Order: sequence, then structure tokens, then C-alpha cells
Amino acid sequence: MQVFNAWYYSFSPSVAQFIASNDPIRAPIRVFLYPLLGVLSVSAFTYSLFSATPEFGIVTAGLVASSLIGLTYFTVPALIGMQALLRKRRISARFLAKVSLASLAIALTMLTIGEVAGSFLTLAIASSAVILTCVIAVPTIAAFAMLHPNRK
Repeated sequence: MQVFNAWYYSFSPSVAQFIASNDPIRAPIRVFLYPLLGVLSVSAFTYSLFSATPEFGIVTAGLVASSLIGLTYFTVPALIGMQALLRKRRISARFLAKVSLASLAIALTMLTIGEVAGSFLTLAIASSAVILTCVIAVPTIAAFAMLHPNRK
């Protein structure tokens, strides 16, 4: 959370002030943010399901939140990028799944090592890697599946 807070609060106050002072922008931004509120609600519910083991609960909630944020906000850009990429190369669903799962496994292993070692730096890097992996991999796999529903 410290890494996220440092990143988020480095720009959010000025963005919020800009939005608050521009009436024409306020309504579209509100519409853009409504899905995020739903994602965060689902994530909070996920955490509550695993609240007996807080570390597992927060990791699971983070996986759910980052995956849903990726699906919500990045599937359309992933579709565009995947179409361009598929014109130049043949990519298999198996390859995408292997790369995505390997990236997630490495990030989760780093997260576990950071937790066991009590290393803030390792935890910060690993949690960022888990989130970025989900935000990127989930919409990419979804875009591939939409473009090639029967391809393996």
C-alpha cells in the first residue's frame, strides 16, 4: 500500500483539482469511474471471504481487483493491439497462458519470499509485479479469446 499511495498521491490531488474546476469534464469522468467502484466492491467482498487469513485475503483481493480493472479498462486497447500483433505473427493461446502464468508465478513467489524475509523492498516490487501482471495479462488473454474463440 505504501508503494501505491506514493504513486497515487504523487498526481491525484492535482488531477482531482483539475476535474473539480472543469464542469464539462466532471460528468464523463464520473461515468468512467463507476465501474471502478464496482470492481473495488467485488474486491472488498473477496477480502471479506478470506478475512480469517489477512495476508491471503489481501493478495486474493488484489488479484481480483487488478484483473477486473484490466478487463474493464484495458480490454479494448488490448483488442486493438492484439489485432495488429496477429497480423504480423502467429500467437497461440497456450503461449499467452504460459507467459502469463509464469509471470504471475514468479511475482507470487517473490511476494512469498518478501513476506517470509520481512523485506519491504521485495514486497513492494513483488506486489507491483503481481498487479501489473494481472492488469496486462487478463485483458490480453481476453482479447485473444475474443479474436480467436476456437484457437488453442
